[in-house]
Amino acid sequence: MIVDDEKSIHDITITSLKGFMFEGRGIRFLNAFSGQEAVALFHLHPDTALLIVDVVMETQNAGLNFVHYIREKLKNHVVQVVIRTGQPGLAPESDVISKYKINAYYSKTELRIQKLISLFTASLRTFDISVRLEAELEKRREAEQELISLNKTLEEKIEERTRQLARANKLKNLFLANVSHEIRTPMNGIVGMADLLMDEDLAPDQKEYARIIQSSAASLLAIINDILDISKIESGRIIFEQRSFSVKMLIHEVISLFRFKAGEKKLDLIIDISEDMPHFLVGDETRIKQILINLVGNAVKFTEQGFIRLAARIENKDNEECLLFFEVEDTGPGIDDAYKDRMFDPFSQQDASINRKYGGTGLGLAISRHLARLMAGDVEVYNNKIHGSVFKVVLRLKKNSSGSFEAVTKEEEKIGDLKKRISQLGLKILLAEDHPVNQRVILLMLKKMNLSATVVANGEEVLRMIREKAFDLILMDVRMPVLDGIETTKIIRALESDIKKKGIPIIALTALSMQEDAERCLKAGMDRFLTKPIHPDKIVYAIADLFKV
Repeated sequence: MIVDDEKSIHDITITSLKGFMFEGRGIRFLNAFSGQEAVALFHLHPDTALLIVDVVMETQNAGLNFVHYIREKLKNHVVQVVIRTGQPGLAPESDVISKYKINAYYSKTELRIQKLISLFTASLRTFDISVRLEAELEKRREAEQELISLNKTLEEKIEERTRQLARANKLKNLFLANVSHEIRTPMNGIVGMADLLMDEDLAPDQKEYARIIQSSAASLLAIINDILDISKIESGRIIFEQRSFSVKMLIHEVISLFRFKAGEKKLDLIIDISEDMPHFLVGDETRIKQILINLVGNAVKFTEQGFIRLAARIENKDNEECLLFFEVEDTGPGIDDAYKDRMFDPFSQQDASINRKYGGTGLGLAISRHLARLMAGDVEVYNNKIHGSVFKVVLRLKKNSSGSFEAVTKEEEKIGDLKKRISQLGLKILLAEDHPVNQRVILLMLKKMNLSATVVANGEEVLRMIREKAFDLILMDVRMPVLDGIETTKIIRALESDIKKKGIPIIALTALSMQEDAERCLKAGMDRFLTKPIHPDKIVYAIADLFKV
């Protein structure tokens, strides 16, 4: 487009470029004789490649105003702009180039034919490149917008999926908690009665029957706990305690659990503890025991003859931490190399015949490895040099910070001595439990300590009883009809606060087993939390702890 108020300039330019070709293409001229006419013409031809613009036309800056309009109003930075003025003094080159974003500046006397041809060639080439670049940039912008749109859609889908998974996970946890509660409630009766039977002077065969009940109940509880634990691990709700414990006692306790089963198979159970093993370390004894029980239990299950060896050694890391190593070695069938990579997957078993012959959920090894890794360790498996397998466990634990032997824990105290001291307290106990069998079991456990209890079946009856009588201790079930244990405890603590009365110790006895259940009970004001099935020793230790026996 030629923008100039002199017709002769138009004619000379067109004549000079007659027959001009750019990359095999001819050119078409558009003619405007004022700035205003140029604006209107450009709107009709926005794909114009080159503007040859005079400065002074209907006004002193008509040409420059037109250029400003193109660049700033229309935001067109692709079209090439060449200023061709007859009065350079009115529009200095340096000012014009910087302010108006033009591509070239000439006086009318400078642009002779050859220079005009070179100018057109260079300008059209630049325009062509700019157009292609702008097209690519537009494609990129469109792609970016599409990507942003897709990302937004994906984020929305992810958020919705996350909400769905959260709802599903909540329902799953609720289902598992309910199932656990419903199984643990009758299990408390089974295990409790079996424990009480074992304390009686039974004939050998009766003793064996009671032991079988205990063993079967323990197996069922292990399955329940495994299912709950894998759910906790998947949702990141595992909490580890940091308490002092004896590695030697832990190993002897684990081995003692399997002496009966190993004896039936005539298997040797070997304990191998390094001489430099400290008497006490700091960690979660319950979770470490769970790992060892899984590994030793599998070894006993799959080994038909020979031995099972449980070894432990320690390596010092620094003054505060150490590495604790366990090995569980057996003379069983060993592990197929092809199965080693997936044996720690949840629900994994070597083949279907294993499940038919030995049972199990296929969760034990998965849980053991997860627990070990959460304790900055791991579990690995190897085939041993003879015949069988070796499971190696490494855990990072803290040393006993005192540097000396800790006072003997309550678990090490003789249970008989504790029962005797508790019986001398003459405690007045209120038992809140709605399940008749569990009422009977807990009363018999208390009887072993020469204690008795007043029994009620719901929270409202608890509130009525504490208004009528003074009690030293409440054993409170959590799920009860009418008014549950949580709400009952809150009311009791509120009443005590109003009259500034010393709080009655409350021990939760519940078939709920999740960490959040314990937290809810303690937050409500309960002092201790015991999960069903309840071993008599647990009640002994809880009472001894509360009353500083």
